[in-house]
Amino acid sequence: MVKIKSSAEIAKKWEDSIGRVPAAYKSGIGRTTDWAEKASSDEAENLWKEKIDQAAAAKRRQKAVSAVSNEEWKKQAGEKGAARIGAGMTAAKAKRTSNFEPYRSAIEGVSLPPKTADPMANIDARVKPVVNALVETKKSIKG
Repeated sequence: MVKIKSSAEIAKKWEDSIGRVPAAYKSGIGRTTDWAEKASSDEAENLWKEKIDQAAAAKRRQKAVSAVSNEEWKKQAGEKGAARIGAGMTAAKAKRTSNFEPYRSAIEGVSLPPKTADPMANIDARVKPVVNALVETKKSIKG
């Protein structure tokens, strides 16, 4: 038999670590010097693809999603998400502005003909050019 701590001991260790883990996490991040180089390597990309393929073949996402009820998802998203979203938005303000500006400019640069009484013609003449401008902008940015 494998010897392992009791559930109560594990829970206590978990709870006791909550106060110190954020600082240790931040310290570890600070010591990292080559994240982008490693993360953007061909080896990392191939490993990521391999793991994604394995997860998709095993339907891991589907199984995980199926294991959570709609009510549990709503409860967690409401409690955790609502408490975190404002701070995250505040922290991302400058990045959001710089990341969205190329798309905003692309939309602004589209010339649209006047609306017609035909909704399908309006989609072709007014919606599709906006979508195309956004797609082309994303291609030019993301490669």
